[in-house]
Amino acid sequence: MVWSLGTSAFLTLITLEAESHRRREWLAAHDSIWSSQLLSTEAARAAVHLGVDLEVVEGALGAVSPVLSSATTFFVAGRLEPWSLRSLDALHLATALEIGDDLEGIVVYDERLAGAARAASLALVVPG
Repeated sequence: MVWSLGTSAFLTLITLEAESHRRREWLAAHDSIWSSQLLSTEAARAAVHLGVDLEVVEGALGAVSPVLSSATTFFVAGRLEPWSLRSLDALHLATALEIGDDLEGIVVYDERLAGAARAASLALVVPG
């Protein structure tokens, strides 16, 4: 089974937070972690703001299988509710939905994306 990883969850893996160790353990225990290719861009840009070295980001991205968005992904993302969902989060959710029956759930810490994932009947996991 496959887990989809949102950017908010990824960022908790590369920063020092109280729960980061447990979250890294969860990730290490699961072989199939996928995310939108968008993750590499969002993570690199956020890392600079967080003071995290880009080499740390690149190393952590190695544990995530990237999913390249198609034209259909963008079409679906543009029509996902709620309308308050930010565009990049909508793309992450549309990518997770494209995984289909192999998707076990989505790992996310962003409340808006979590709410939209629940509305799409996806299982959520919040390790740590």
